[in-house]
Amino acid sequence: MQEDECRRLLEALLRDSDVPWERSGAWTRFRFREGAMVWELACRCRQGEVLIYSRYPMTARERAAALEACGEANGALTRGAMFLQGETPAFRIRADLGDPYGARERLAEALEYSAAVMARYWGAFQNACRG
Repeated sequence: MQEDECRRLLEALLRDSDVPWERSGAWTRFRFREGAMVWELACRCRQGEVLIYSRYPMTARERAAALEACGEANGALTRGAMFLQGETPAFRIRADLGDPYGARERLAEALEYSAAVMARYWGAFQNACRG
């Protein structure tokens, strides 16, 4: 799939899920909510893939504690990676859309996996960011 096809697929999936989004240059941005937890996502569509970045709404006061939380999460994750973007904990995952027949399902699965990771490690990063 070409970059513009990947973008149309992402935006259609978000529209069908009633998720408000906005496009900013090469990025499609939106928010996910699970209970009281709300975080931002930014997706970059490229040829044959979508890169999904999820960012917690907290800042690491103690970088070492936040990096330790990243390491613990990365040790348990089967896909993607947790990292610090500046002082903000973030998660990155890639949705492979090379085969157009299953692309929508793979994209939805990557977004769901990202949401599950963010919810699962919310408390750990909240504690690490308190300092």
